[in-house]
Amino acid sequence: MPDLSEFVSFVARKSKVKNTSLIEKDVMLHRILKEFCSSPLSANYLFKGGSCLVKCYFGYYRFSVDLDFTWRDQEAWKGLGEKKLRRKLSAEIKSLASFLAKVSGELNLEFKVEPGERKFMEFGGGGRMATFKLWKGSELIKIQVNFVEKLLFSPKFARARTLLDGVKLSRDERVYFGEFLDFYRPFKLMAYDGREILCEKVRAILTRRAQKLRDFYDLFVLSTYGFKLEDLRGEIAEKVRASLYYRKYRENLDRNRKELEVDVGTLEDPFERSLLMVKPRKDFEDFLKLAREGLREIAVGVISGGTL
Repeated sequence: MPDLSEFVSFVARKSKVKNTSLIEKDVMLHRILKEFCSSPLSANYLFKGGSCLVKCYFGYYRFSVDLDFTWRDQEAWKGLGEKKLRRKLSAEIKSLASFLAKVSGELNLEFKVEPGERKFMEFGGGGRMATFKLWKGSELIKIQVNFVEKLLFSPKFARARTLLDGVKLSRDERVYFGEFLDFYRPFKLMAYDGREILCEKVRAILTRRAQKLRDFYDLFVLSTYGFKLEDLRGEIAEKVRASLYYRKYRENLDRNRKELEVDVGTLEDPFERSLLMVKPRKDFEDFLKLAREGLREIAVGVISGGTL
């Protein structure tokens, strides 16, 4: 039977993608996502973020290194006092952590259900946000979940694809790699609307201290498909205001209001560059200049409480 490294080499050959370490991570992410969406837990969550853009919307314009979800039924938290909310969030976190421990064991990843151990689990806002860290040696796979979130658009069914989407495979290849192709294949799930992803991408940029090339490139790709920052200013402001429960977000928003810079270090970061499937288009830098001004204007509007 083939092992993971042989399957990764097979995917590299078929997809004509050379970076085998990122292919391996994509295979593992897809396995975790597939297992999650096949479990009863999945009914409570929505897939989102850059991984969702790549797998469900625009194809592999870049690699992803994590998975992001939001709790679907936000009405479940309404009317709860802080103490009761924390208890309920703690129960959901334990359920999700137990699932990830099981999947990690199957994938030979290191993960332990130890809430006090930051190597594996981190929390924010009294459990409103949780980050689970799965390790393969020094390589990190991050699963981030927002349990309390302001949802502005209805979710939709989407199809999560792989690097082999549209690639013709022979019968012998399907049989030989059957164990891997059982999970490394397209499947349906519930996902964010593209507009919701754009709003949260902007929020991430405005409330983050250190910027990442991938977030700006995601905005650029969204814009090329008609999802424009200028069309969603009010919704973006609403998203940002709802997140200001977190002190570090308030501090970073104020900093970015004064000076949101995308320096050469951000644009040329070797790891971030390695995630891109192709070199950024020439008009990306022009987009950045315009977007930066628009982002600062949104930050100013949020802090002043004015309309945008």
